[in-house]
Amino acid sequence: MKKVFLIALIFGLATCLDIKVVAPYETDHIGAEPCLRICTGTTGKESTPWKHYTDDGIYVDVDMTKCEFRSDLTPIVSTVLAGESQIWLSTGGSEVYKLSSSGFRNYIHLAKDFYGSIHTHSAYKKYQWRIDWQAIGFIC
Repeated sequence: MKKVFLIALIFGLATCLDIKVVAPYETDHIGAEPCLRICTGTTGKESTPWKHYTDDGIYVDVDMTKCEFRSDLTPIVSTVLAGESQIWLSTGGSEVYKLSSSGFRNYIHLAKDFYGSIHTHSAYKKYQWRIDWQAIGFIC
């Protein structure tokens, strides 16, 4: 993928890539951050390994080891619960738990007002719920 983007950039098919970290880990550091990596992923529409933990809750552990972030600095991660339908009935899609350089966990709950009309443990399969995520962290 890196080669494809580089070729597109060279031939003018991609016009710009601009990455700026507004609040770096080191407050006295000024200048470019050559050691930063942006890494994105998804748990997959039909391959997310959801686990049950309450009657109205599920969770998934997301592996980020392929990002190769430094283990002594925690990356910045944002997530979203994605899927085909009924996502608005849930909470927790953007909350990250147990964050480390190698992964994190998301807990999903069905909103109490809707519990009973739809069951979390069937909704995630039926509507292909997944976690899409983006992380930025140091690699050197």
